[in-house]
Amino acid sequence: MKKIYFLIVLVCLLSIQSLDAQFEKGKVLVGVTSTLGLGDFGTDLMSMGFTREKYKDEDGDIDKSDRSFSFNLLPRAGYFVMDNLAVGLDLLVSYYMEKDPDDGDKYSESTLGIGPFVRYYYPLEKCYPFVEANLGFGTWREKGEEWDDKEGLFVYGVGIGAAKPLGENVMLDGSVGYGAISWKDEDNDKYIYSSIGLRVGFTLLFGPKE
Repeated sequence: MKKIYFLIVLVCLLSIQSLDAQFEKGKVLVGVTSTLGLGDFGTDLMSMGFTREKYKDEDGDIDKSDRSFSFNLLPRAGYFVMDNLAVGLDLLVSYYMEKDPDDGDKYSESTLGIGPFVRYYYPLEKCYPFVEANLGFGTWREKGEEWDDKEGLFVYGVGIGAAKPLGENVMLDGSVGYGAISWKDEDNDKYIYSSIGLRVGFTLLFGPKE
């Protein structure tokens, strides 16, 4: 529920200015999007939170579980190099940490990546279909009390979707596409995780009006 309230506030803040939501050359695209369907590498839309669970047995004894903290930030920015065609950069930053309440041991995972994307809109009267593709490079790190592993990542995907205007400068995006993440471990073994999933997000357009 807190995430829903946050998204409502975000839309309201982005809608304060009255800007032209067309796709002319020279305009700038700024947004945040999710990676639903890509497993452990970021599955929430601009989320942040603390988690603590407790287990109570039939005798009333309480067992405290690990405490955890996590966040995912998935912003993007682009520029319309021609009418309806935007190119730019995606940024992926995610972090997860849990702590054992008994001995204080910590475990964490973090991901940092960046790469280009391209999106082409076909503007209609009430919605804007689009196709897009993206690439990304980065690192994934897993750290415990007695180990610290770090791997390079390669991310890529394609998708089709549509944008629905929420105001003169804000759009709600939804798309379906194929995405994959690949990496190699210290033994040079290669892993590939791929899926077909849903991507959702918000986009803000601004720039000179015609």
